[in-house]
Amino acid sequence: MRILLAEDDRPLAGALARRLAEAGHAVDVFPSVADAGAAWALAVHDLAIIDVMLEDGDGRALVRAMRAAGLTTPTLMLTARDEIGDRVAGLDAGADDYLVKPFATDELLARLRALGRRTGDPAAPEFRIGNLTYTPRTTTLTVGDQPVVLTAQEHAALDRLLRAGDRITPKRSMGEHLYAFHHDWSDNAVETLIHRLRKKLSGAGATVELKALRGLGYLLVEVPG
Repeated sequence: MRILLAEDDRPLAGALARRLAEAGHAVDVFPSVADAGAAWALAVHDLAIIDVMLEDGDGRALVRAMRAAGLTTPTLMLTARDEIGDRVAGLDAGADDYLVKPFATDELLARLRALGRRTGDPAAPEFRIGNLTYTPRTTTLTVGDQPVVLTAQEHAALDRLLRAGDRITPKRSMGEHLYAFHHDWSDNAVETLIHRLRKKLSGAGATVELKALRGLGYLLVEVPG
């Protein structure tokens, strides 16, 4: 997933960004309401993590403005204050969940997974195509009955392709999903990642094909028997 993180505590923001990246997410970090709002308005993020107090204003006002603009990005608010009134204000502003500092990173990741599930298909806790089975909640992939080990970015790419179903995923869309704003990426980087993923699926005997459609993008299809 691509995550927007608005946090003006730079050591905390850096630590969270590294941990989220290790989990396979692309993270865009901003310390201010102005910068986070400009990035959020691009509507490329799957989730948002917003601190209540940012260097130039209130994160709740940012969430309220984004909701008024029609952006429904699942949002987790962070705060150092544990007063009920503060939590209520954050939720009333449009946040979907609330986490009080200090917190365990594992809990943050679990809450993000829960937010992701709310926006997904609740009737499909796993994806099946050919002899491939993928479980997003646990990021596990099996081909037949054999597990296949993927890197965090390969998992993210496969998840994107499976959620697209029979729709083509454009190369630029894949790149924006996998890489943060500050990360320099190229078409070659996406192509290399897709090549690695295709090779792993083929090597495991998957009865699916990861097609690269020239000028269009990528599509995962079942190979006819």
